[in-house]
Amino acid sequence: MITPLLAMHMANELLSVSVATVTLVFAAAFVGLAARWARKTLADNRLPLMGVMGAFIFAAQMINFTLPGMPGTSGHLGGGVLLAILLGPAVGIVTMAAILIVQCLLFQDGGLLALGCNIINMGVVPCLLGWGLYRVLLGPAARAAAWRQYLAAWIACVVSVVAGAAMVPIEAAFSGVLQVPLSQFLGVMIGVHLMIGLCEGAVTFAVIAYLRRVRPELMDLEPGDVPVATPRPGYSVVTASLLVTALLLAGVVSWFASTLPDGLEWSYLEHRYATAETTIQNDSPTVAAVDRWQSQWSPMADYTRREAPMGQLPAGGKDESLSAWPKPDGWRSLAGVLGTIVTLSILYGAAHWIRNTGHTGQAGHN
Repeated sequence: MITPLLAMHMANELLSVSVATVTLVFAAAFVGLAARWARKTLADNRLPLMGVMGAFIFAAQMINFTLPGMPGTSGHLGGGVLLAILLGPAVGIVTMAAILIVQCLLFQDGGLLALGCNIINMGVVPCLLGWGLYRVLLGPAARAAAWRQYLAAWIACVVSVVAGAAMVPIEAAFSGVLQVPLSQFLGVMIGVHLMIGLCEGAVTFAVIAYLRRVRPELMDLEPGDVPVATPRPGYSVVTASLLVTALLLAGVVSWFASTLPDGLEWSYLEHRYATAETTIQNDSPTVAAVDRWQSQWSPMADYTRREAPMGQLPAGGKDESLSAWPKPDGWRSLAGVLGTIVTLSILYGAAHWIRNTGHTGQAGHN
């Protein structure tokens, strides 16, 4: 089986057509319900953050980092818990769905058939489970305690990332494509994503710490509860700083991203298992046809100008370009900046639709 070399999300080959169809329907239902819920829960003071945070998460997901203590694999930010904490779980689901759709259609990052699974695993599960756990751990009387807020966010990230990752082997098993015992694939996925969740918790911690200082009301705090930066930056300055960070991540920092297989790809590499020659076997002609269509029509598959067909290696069986680090790449920068702007534009329009059709204006989303 040939799989995308640089795709970060679940590929078509991991699913049967029937499971893909069911998960697409469920994902569409969740996003539709979340959009209706968002119309009643998103506060006006968070509207500017919806597009900017979506752009930030899109760009941050391009930065794969080598996992400490796990040579040979890398991870990347999911961002669902961070979105749910800042915007509420409903808006978080809508925002993550927009990010994943842009990645899938423009850059072939994640399979078109697997889009429903990716929305559920990376959007619905982290936003609902992660936000719920965060609220329980935070408690109603502990909002001014920085250490408790940071710890609650960190634990929520770890649990939700692992839970979302655990869905992948289950979905593959239901599809009948697993060639190894479910327990083996599940154990490897949970192990590697436990480390990814710890790293994601660190990024979430950093963003929360920044917003606590510059705009505590976005964290449901009163300015008198925490030390506030003086002079206090306006909303436009805060959103601009996040957008500039997103553009730098996508346009420059992405050059320094790890070229090692990400946690999902690493987990189903054949050499991880001694019980089978291949981890995944999917001979569906529909899956193959969707792969070809997606590869043909994605404008910048793999976030770059592709010189070989998707999933195929140059002569000799090794892509030497993947070993170069850092790797300045103008095409990757262009793709990252383009994706950031497209994501921002889509979510900017969605935020205005929510404002115009919903009942916003409240101070918070909880």
